[in-house]
Amino acid sequence: MKRIFAVFLALLLVAAGGAAQSFNGFQTAFSSFADAMAGSLNINSTVGDTWSTAYLGGFPHFGVGLTAGATFVDKATTESLFAALGKSAPAGLDKMGLPIPAAAATFKIGLPFIPLDIGLKAGIIPASVGDKLESLYGVQADYKNIGLSLRYALVKERLLVPAVSVGLSANYLKGSIRAPLGSSQTFTGPSGGSITYSEPKLDLEWVSKNIDITAQVSKKILFFTPYAGAGLTLGTSDVQGGVVATVTSNTLSAGEQATLASEGYALTDQGFTYATTNTDPTFRVYGGFSLDILLVLDCQVMYVPATKNLGASVTARIQL
Repeated sequence: MKRIFAVFLALLLVAAGGAAQSFNGFQTAFSSFADAMAGSLNINSTVGDTWSTAYLGGFPHFGVGLTAGATFVDKATTESLFAALGKSAPAGLDKMGLPIPAAAATFKIGLPFIPLDIGLKAGIIPASVGDKLESLYGVQADYKNIGLSLRYALVKERLLVPAVSVGLSANYLKGSIRAPLGSSQTFTGPSGGSITYSEPKLDLEWVSKNIDITAQVSKKILFFTPYAGAGLTLGTSDVQGGVVATVTSNTLSAGEQATLASEGYALTDQGFTYATTNTDPTFRVYGGFSLDILLVLDCQVMYVPATKNLGASVTARIQL
């Protein structure tokens, strides 16, 4: 899990800037970024809910494992956000966009008498990992991911018949990143005033709460299980971004500050934040395969046709 976050944090570190940026430019870039990120958060929050087997089987069948992966924010809006902070996006983001890590411990068990399995998942950054990341990269990170899932077998797997199931899950995802932006950062207001920050840090926070509906098919062939499915995620994603720092110079007029406040900025002597909320449904398709040799190794890819967002995860589990 530490390696997943290390990649994310290292990419953010290259955002160091120095030239003056405008609040209006940041608002435009961040609004687009947040909308794209909301779709990525929706599919990120579902990581660990779907397994290769469409239906686990009745009680006492169960499984327990660890899932790790990432979903990606649209590359164009990622580049715009970096530009609004005075820097070009790093070369590693020009193909996929900004990665949002995902990690969770997962558990599923079949229920008796009815063809239904129930699952739980939970993921956090342990304090020891968070401390190590801050000492190595100077970046603070927080991550929480919890969920409850149900899958009902419409068709049970038989000799030549694949398993088909529908699922319903409730997920909660919360995270934050604080990354250095260089020695100073200046933002200009709508009428030419400006604020200069000393030792600024990019402050990015997100919360996603949603319900996810899925349909999936799978077929085990010896120790190999291919699968495919589709999901619709309904809920709310809140994304907040800005700068945390000490103000060293402030020439914004009272009128400019009032205008920025009316546009959604929260300005203090500790920096500024800007927040957006997205409630757009997210439709995705997903698929992959698992190999069952002592442990089950489950590889999955996700794709959102509307935004072209991608995601991928790997689960290692014991399944009986």
